Amino acid sequence: MRFVLICRLLFICTLFLSVESWWFVKSGNSRGCPRRGNARPYYFGTTHLGCMLKGRQKGKRSVPLRGTWDDTHRYIYYRGKYFEFSRSGSRSGYSRLDEHCRGKTERYPAGYSYLSLDCIERCVRRYQNEYGGYNVVSNNCHNFANRMSEVLCRRSYQCPSWCN
Repeated sequence: MRFVLICRLLFICTLFLSVESWWFVKSGNSRGCPRRGNARPYYFGTTHLGCMLKGRQKGKRSVPLRGTWDDTHRYIYYRGKYFEFSRSGSRSGYSRLDEHCRGKTERYPAGYSYLSLDCIERCVRRYQNEYGGYNVVSNNCHNFANRMSEVLCRRSYQCPSWCN
């Protein structure tokens, strides 16, 4: 009994160490990425995970700095395109991964960016080379959205070197 309790505590501690401080992150524009010049807004959005999993064939979809532990699928919306990450890899498109599921893009911009769509699409294509494959704990759709937010919030027009 004591061994099981210790194992559970270690598991919980491991989860907290691998999760960023999501309880401090609020929706809307962060002070760290304010509107500047002709920068374009970008948004975080979510889709209910239960809907995405419902009626899917086994293996097609799996349970996937906003919270990295949430029962939603997170994406980034920028310049009319959606940027997402799942077990099947990263993707960009003019529609969400599962359009039949209602998605919710946050009302207020998370930040503003000067970067081109071409740059962000290259980052999305090269994401797994830089950060590795999908992992439900350490590299899920929430981690992807937070990392893409870091890329978008750059104060220059220059694309990050790992995206080239």
